[in-house]
Amino acid sequence: MGASNAFGFAVLALGLAACATAPGVPPSAEDLAARWGPIIPGAHFHHVHLSVKDQEASIAFYAKHFDARRARFAGQEDAIWAQRSWLLFNEVTEAPQPQTGTALGHFGWGAPDAPAEFQRQKSIGANFQTELRDISVGLGGKAGQFHFMYVRGPDGELIEINTDPDNNFGHIHMSSADAIATGAWYRNMFGLEPAPPYFDDLVIQTGSGQTSRQFFDNVNMIINGRENATFRSSRDSVTDHIGISVPDLDAALVAARSHRIIVLEEARPGPGGQWRSAFIEGPDKMVIELIEDHSEHPPITE
Repeated sequence: MGASNAFGFAVLALGLAACATAPGVPPSAEDLAARWGPIIPGAHFHHVHLSVKDQEASIAFYAKHFDARRARFAGQEDAIWAQRSWLLFNEVTEAPQPQTGTALGHFGWGAPDAPAEFQRQKSIGANFQTELRDISVGLGGKAGQFHFMYVRGPDGELIEINTDPDNNFGHIHMSSADAIATGAWYRNMFGLEPAPPYFDDLVIQTGSGQTSRQFFDNVNMIINGRENATFRSSRDSVTDHIGISVPDLDAALVAARSHRIIVLEEARPGPGGQWRSAFIEGPDKMVIELIEDHSEHPPITE
């Protein structure tokens, strides 16, 4: 069974289970959402994993350009800690594949004063894919309310900086053949919460089929719809996969299999014995690492 079929089965099975509790009365969307507890409870956003040519250069870049700092994951691996999640790096001998063609487009940080941040990034030598733009009106706001820019990381990874109340690591941006269904998959699997509108005074239609925005802890998972699009696996791309921590990896794999989720790699221990992980396939061939992590983390910062 393909990933999209497995994904559809998972959503359908949950919907049928919810409907069965009220014979003859179709449940509302709100009823279904309330009854769909996460398939894997206790999950949290854990990391973004990059394939890079020079791990030390990548760590230095992120520590210089963003609100992030050097740290050691599980006492074994040089990495970047950004508020409450990790950037992990796999050093490769050949240049990693570009992200083009995968569901994962980019990730990014916030900036309370985006024009000032644009000037700061220029002063420290950022390589801009897209310089500062004001897209406030297109999002339903007033001019000057929302800016964004794109910079390129050392291996070509695309990083967005956009207007936000803080300068934290802020979002993952993906594409999907069905953004609303994919958003429901992440919500039903891991317990994500719907994200609010970009502006306090803005009322937007939800479930339009174009975009799904949900918070996974402090990370905004933004999914844009690309009707009839097909994607290749994110594996071996510069942004290889995302990691999600679970309290019990064995239980998480049992739950995933019960909903026909493809397990790409079975559970294995990590160096040092403080963590174990396995890989599953999400919608649109997104590679997701499930990690049971008992290592000590740096303090959470906001």
